[in-house]
Amino acid sequence: MRSRLQRVLLSTAAALAGCGTTQAPQPGLWDAHTHVSWYGEEALTQLVASGVVAVRDCGGDAEQLQQWRAEIEAGKRAGPRIYVSGPALDGPKDAPFRMTITTPDEARRAVDELAAMKVDFIKTHNAIPRDAYFAALEQARRRGLRVASHLPKGVPAWEAADAGVGSIEHAAESLLASPIYAGHAADVDAAMAWWRSPAGDAALAHLAGTGVAITPTLVAYEVSTEMRRDTAMYAPRRRVLAFLIELTGRLHKAGIPLLAGSDFVSPEVALVPGQSLLREIELLRQAGLSQTEAFAAAGVNIERWFELSKYAQ
Repeated sequence: MRSRLQRVLLSTAAALAGCGTTQAPQPGLWDAHTHVSWYGEEALTQLVASGVVAVRDCGGDAEQLQQWRAEIEAGKRAGPRIYVSGPALDGPKDAPFRMTITTPDEARRAVDELAAMKVDFIKTHNAIPRDAYFAALEQARRRGLRVASHLPKGVPAWEAADAGVGSIEHAAESLLASPIYAGHAADVDAAMAWWRSPAGDAALAHLAGTGVAITPTLVAYEVSTEMRRDTAMYAPRRRVLAFLIELTGRLHKAGIPLLAGSDFVSPEVALVPGQSLLREIELLRQAGLSQTEAFAAAGVNIERWFELSKYAQ
């Protein structure tokens, strides 16, 4: 039996298609935040079935992903174009597909190693030390690689943007947390209040001036909230989800480019490759984006992030 979230994802896909099926409403969708290595190769056909032609893989097995990409390009396998970051740069952590970084020198060497592997961009995660993080950003710039960041704990969004990060991943874990990281708020409620204050308005204007893109991954937060439906955490997380949708709308109004990403990880989590992206598009619509703008977040905005011409199947 399908979970409530899986039913939501499927019904949203059908509504967007406008024809009672789970097909995407138009070809050429991009997913800006995926973990295909974690999910497995079955994700590739699921993505294609939903009209996804390209993905940013934000932390995975670079060799395996590049092999799949070569097979897809040779017509030997169905799947979207895969843009690879390889393993994420992170601090000590028990998690797969990581390069453990503790110093700036290690960060620079890791970026050089990934560049030698011919990755398409760099992904950083939240446990990388602050000084190592900024060293990685600088080395990536020297190597001509853009960086997508789940912000390190203690680094607010505006500092990362000023240092040249290409995209900030997750409205909850990175954006909402930023005033806490900066010492402007003590908890989530205070952080939400800060973002709604003139100081928050100024931060949005500042971010817009840096050119940084934001990947809200609202659907991932929604799914994690539904997983807590029978706990005391459910109501507070629903309130935060409503705030994240509101904040995403304000990011858009401020002129900050939005990238649509689902953050699917494994079949054990109710995030379905392709279908979850369609749900993310619907949540962007709820944030106030027009249909054209929401589909741009799942297409041309990501293409521009890579400074690529339109991907052709």
